[in-house]
Amino acid sequence: MILHVLKHELRLIFREPRFWIPFIIPPVLLAASQGIAVSRYGGQIMQGMEGYMMLLLGCLMAPMGAPLAADSFAGERERNSLELLQLSPVKPAHLFWGKLLAVLPFPLMFSLICQLVYFAVHSDSVGGDVAVAAILGAVSASLLVNAFSLLLSLKAKTVRAATQGTLFFIIPLLLLVQFGYQSFLQNLYMPVACFVLSLVVCCAATAMGMRKFVRL
Repeated sequence: MILHVLKHELRLIFREPRFWIPFIIPPVLLAASQGIAVSRYGGQIMQGMEGYMMLLLGCLMAPMGAPLAADSFAGERERNSLELLQLSPVKPAHLFWGKLLAVLPFPLMFSLICQLVYFAVHSDSVGGDVAVAAILGAVSASLLVNAFSLLLSLKAKTVRAATQGTLFFIIPLLLLVQFGYQSFLQNLYMPVACFVLSLVVCCAATAMGMRKFVRL
């Protein structure tokens, strides 16, 4: 039944083009800003910043999954269909996991695709360790943001409220990237630690969310 719910949620996502817009905006804006900077000041202005740009690009994709997560549960509540779902023969735990597994891959997939494309273009100036650190940072950000989005979606009454609440997560995230990227990309110890911590937080938030959904 989890697979059935997952397929149903994916069909709904693919029918809604508006869900794809947030995933397209960050890479386009970063590519445009980088192109403008290079054309105006020359390629030297980006020297040494490729790792930062790769990390920033991946982390910017993490909050873009907020509309998907918000619509999973808050959207059902707003459409007055959440109670009907809970009365269906499908177990609440299966509903929960089907919705979660339909949402989580999108920010992770888009983040990895954008970062791998960026690394392929700048492979001569981005080291392998830096690339791995940037990818781990983006995956960690996606897991944390989706865990936060999940809990908000279960609590919020509307999709707008859940989405807006999740997007506030982008402010501390960008500040961490801006001021801590040099230490973060210096070696793999911090990225691996952040990845493990994000997995623990995501698992804890998922367990809390499932208990809350079952008790609704």
